Amino acid sequence: MALKTYPNGLRLSVIPKKGARLASAQIHITSGTQSEKNYESGISEFLSRMLMMGTARHPKSRDLHGFAKSNGILLSSHNTSESIVVTATTVVENITRAIELLCEIAFESSFEESSGDIVRSEMLGDVVKLQENPSYILDRMVNQALFYRTGLANPKFGTMTTVSRMTARDSKEFLDRVLTPKNTIVSIVGDVDADVVYDKVMNTFYSKFLAGGEYKKLKYVAPIEDFVGGERAKNKKLNQSRIFLAFPSVSYKSIKKHALEIALPVIMKRIDEEIKDDLKGLTFYHSENITHELYANNGKLTIETMVDYEHVEEYLDVVVDSIKHIKSSGIAEADFEIEKNAYIIKYLQDNERASDLGEAAAKEVAINKQSYSLASELMKIELLTVADANKIVETVFDFNKLFIAYLGAPTDIRAIDYLD
Repeated sequence: MALKTYPNGLRLSVIPKKGARLASAQIHITSGTQSEKNYESGISEFLSRMLMMGTARHPKSRDLHGFAKSNGILLSSHNTSESIVVTATTVVENITRAIELLCEIAFESSFEESSGDIVRSEMLGDVVKLQENPSYILDRMVNQALFYRTGLANPKFGTMTTVSRMTARDSKEFLDRVLTPKNTIVSIVGDVDADVVYDKVMNTFYSKFLAGGEYKKLKYVAPIEDFVGGERAKNKKLNQSRIFLAFPSVSYKSIKKHALEIALPVIMKRIDEEIKDDLKGLTFYHSENITHELYANNGKLTIETMVDYEHVEEYLDVVVDSIKHIKSSGIAEADFEIEKNAYIIKYLQDNERASDLGEAAAKEVAINKQSYSLASELMKIELLTVADANKIVETVFDFNKLFIAYLGAPTDIRAIDYLD
């Protein structure tokens, strides 16, 4: 395992995976939607797609992917709230060629106008489809409330207004802004020679960055503090009303984030059981699901519920009372240990693929400024106790900060009644 920092601030993370036949090379650019201005919402997603549309040597997308495949390399890219990631997966013996191709994509992408037209049309289609998704609409409402006036409030795919005027040149200008040595991590996972990889990155990414000079490292969105709960509703004809109960949560930096993840299945099971007991004999439809998202300095926990619209008020009373009861009564140790064991297995599964491990390593370097160690993370999880879980549950489920987003037939959700 090695974390190297080049003189210009570029960082290289190498994680050995002994005996593995496949290796993964990634560039991880700290940017994503958090770096977007409101008028350019969606430009990170636009850029992540443009990086797959061709380079100076391979002008079209089919040329680029065809060249990659002919050299035993599979390419992919994606955008998150806080990063743009380009991945090249190949056999171990081919890792230096994969690094060369990633460097070509980062510094020699063609950004042809015709390619931009294709990407824009695809994204506009995606936005139209997403606008019909109730969960997407509610998530936007929650983000706009919890992360008001920050890039984290921007929708990943932008809006019809912002995307419709995006061009290939806009994405190139955005790349020039965010692709800086101090803002970029090259992550390598596989049974590779760290010295060989270091020299290859030196002769590709490092030398290319030198030609562009020094740049200031971009910052993550600062912690959102003093959030006050509330509500927001939109009327829409749906078979069932959709409701998001959202709480500001812990960040990626929190050492207790694993405790909350372990606790969530227990909470979800108890909510389900308590609601069924309280609504015994009633036949209207309802469902619940918990989602937890972590950002560098922020986080959010949402409970997405669906219910027949005629029963929204009585149902919400039961759901909120159930959460408050679980918070006050706590989680049993036996339940916690069962879920901790299941969480460890899932955590190992999530780190099995070289590309997933590479992205986790880059995220650890970018946010916590240290090399990633699977053994160290597993040790942190093993040391967690039910007391840790109950403490973090009590902290996150703060009913002074509850925000309710509602979508469905008109109703009075009386959020003020649920705030402490």
